Amino acid sequence: MARLSFFPIKFATCLRFALAASASLMLHAAAQAKSDPWVGCRGADPDARIAGCTEVIALGAKESKHNQIAALINRGGAYHAKGDFDRAIADFDKALQLDPKSAVILADRAAVYRAKGDLDHAIADYDAAIAAQPKSAPAYVGRGGAYHAKNDLDRAIADYDKALELDKKSAAAHGNRGRAYRAKGDLDRALADYDEAIKLDPKSALAFVNRAGLYQAKSDLDRAVADYDEAIKRDPKLAIAYNNRGLALHAKGDFDRAVADFGKAIDIDQKYANAFLNRANAYRGKRDFEHAKADLEAALRLNPQLASAKKGLDEVNKLLAAAANSAAPAQ
Repeated sequence: MARLSFFPIKFATCLRFALAASASLMLHAAAQAKSDPWVGCRGADPDARIAGCTEVIALGAKESKHNQIAALINRGGAYHAKGDFDRAIADFDKALQLDPKSAVILADRAAVYRAKGDLDHAIADYDAAIAAQPKSAPAYVGRGGAYHAKNDLDRAIADYDKALELDKKSAAAHGNRGRAYRAKGDLDRALADYDEAIKLDPKSALAFVNRAGLYQAKSDLDRAVADYDEAIKRDPKLAIAYNNRGLALHAKGDFDRAVADFGKAIDIDQKYANAFLNRANAYRGKRDFEHAKADLEAALRLNPQLASAKKGLDEVNKLLAAAANSAAPAQ
């Protein structure tokens, strides 16, 4: 019995030592994060990255040129993630002063210009990035996206083709080329590209959203819903997947599930004007005009220029007025 009682005592003691050591390591890591700005500068959180990189950048020549460039790139990427495009561009400008021919920095700045809607500057930067690194498939994908945004679909497809020559396994090139083919009305080629993008990157929620949208365009609503289901499994916070699945369900006449999906999209993104508009239309399908009116008003508060919401609100107000008149007692 003595042996049996001795073992748990020894184990508990070891466990206490292990927990104490673990706590010590965690405290050490936290202290290191506070004392070493590179921990934040290389981190995933944009605010922590900006703070850490700012400390590194402030050191100036005390840091190596390589480290100065890395800090500027990382901070620029964090500003991009936060939607602060001008500050992001300023950081990439400074990085390019230190390394004027860096294809990586040029492509990063091009991506910010593209996000800002300055497509000509974006294309110029992608041109320079390709000149510096002619075998960069991502640079061709990026430039193709800028051409696509300018509605220059043939040039966009040519760039995606080139990207796939350089990297046959580029899911982004297949997905984006599929979008370009769909915009040209070539649904069969678009579907083939979407299929390939999903094979190459089956974890991508957006790849399933793209293919679902194409099935929707072909009126294959069951396959569309199935693909939106897969997208939501992969990213339960992807508002567009709920909104678009709601549209497919609405088209199937399933107004209750459509309302629920639009509601979920709104819960995720409360500034999603089209989701309010779409839910209003689903409520109209249910002849719930009061809720439809409230959603149309919300859509217009978010986007006063939304013409379909203006028209819908006029129609709903007329329907409510007609219902009120028919319910009024005869004089």
